[in-house]
Amino acid sequence: MEVGMVAAGMDDFASYSFIAMEDCDEKSFFEWLNSKPRIFQALCAMYGVTNDIATYELEMKRGEVANGVNCYMKQHGVTKEETVEEFNKIYRENQKIIMEEFLTTVCVPRQVLMRCLNISRTFDVMYKEGDGYTEPLGNLKDIITSLFLHPIPL
Repeated sequence: MEVGMVAAGMDDFASYSFIAMEDCDEKSFFEWLNSKPRIFQALCAMYGVTNDIATYELEMKRGEVANGVNCYMKQHGVTKEETVEEFNKIYRENQKIIMEEFLTTVCVPRQVLMRCLNISRTFDVMYKEGDGYTEPLGNLKDIITSLFLHPIPL
């Protein structure tokens, strides 16, 4: 599981969201970022298990067997349903970690933590009905379109 969390690259993606951020002490921020904080570890875990669940069927059809679901089933001798249940449990545990870190971390500005929280929210949107990233023609397309046609007033 640890290899899959690193391969997911979510910590890099989250780091990119901070590039244009203002009003932040860069030195202390990057020290915090390089320390691999729990909130980043939780983001990686959430993304990894969500992506593995959503892409499992498609990857198996393409002959890609190095998927987290497939590896977990073989390693623990369980069914796909049991694996998905365990991955959902991991997802929920890491949601709690993100909320805990959001509420208790004081060494970085709140806007940094808010971006991490918002990134975690995108997983629900992207993977709610399968792999919305690879095949965005379903629900994800409608959601993105609605943002432009019916913008949220600020």
